[in-house]
Amino acid sequence: MKIKSALFTLAAITILSCNQKKNGYEIDCNDQKKQAQNQFNYQNYTWTVFSGQGYDYLGEQEFIQRLSQNQIKTKILHITCIPSPNERYENCGEIEMNRLIEKKFGKNFIDSLRYIAKQDFAKNHPEEIFSYEHCDKVSRYPNSTADHQFERIETDYFSRYPSPAKYIGKNNDFDSYTSCSFIITKNGGIKDLSVKSHFQNKKNNIFEEQFNKQLKDFVLQTQWISGKINGLNVDSYFNVTIYYD
Repeated sequence: MKIKSALFTLAAITILSCNQKKNGYEIDCNDQKKQAQNQFNYQNYTWTVFSGQGYDYLGEQEFIQRLSQNQIKTKILHITCIPSPNERYENCGEIEMNRLIEKKFGKNFIDSLRYIAKQDFAKNHPEEIFSYEHCDKVSRYPNSTADHQFERIETDYFSRYPSPAKYIGKNNDFDSYTSCSFIITKNGGIKDLSVKSHFQNKKNNIFEEQFNKQLKDFVLQTQWISGKINGLNVDSYFNVTIYYD
């Protein structure tokens, strides 16, 4: 009996010693995890959206609606990019609940809902004109890739419109250019085309009208590819700038 009592006392001291090593943040984190697990066991699901740097708000309401259709509530938590000393003990309950939901519904479940939600947004806003950044990373210029489309545009432009012999090249680090902005419609059409030129050497201003017309013609004669939101054609903004040496 004395041996068993001594072993019990030693075990209690060991457990107490381990607990004493945990700080208040860690204890609170563990409590939050247990609460999340308890809520999950009672099918009280809440997915936490950690919004901050790089967070894509496009289709947020549609995403929340899609979660609701799967009996999952939503919580939006704004986070800062400034790390804290106890960062690993923060939002433990929310992180644990998200983990449990992903485990139950599948690893790709949330990503698939976000994908569909962005499509829902595009469908729900047929008159929306999307920024280049909001669209899928695909080339708007034919026979090119997204990463090389602007170089290809400039190459094709100069093959069609070489610089005039009397054009004065730059002799400093500042650029001269002709730039245009326009909307590529979901059907591949062009709207709201505007063109302007800027020359560092003011003697080149005599080419302004010519260069503006050349870029305008280039744009109107190109079969542009519509922007897409997760594969769906949308109206989107696009810019083309031609730089001169």
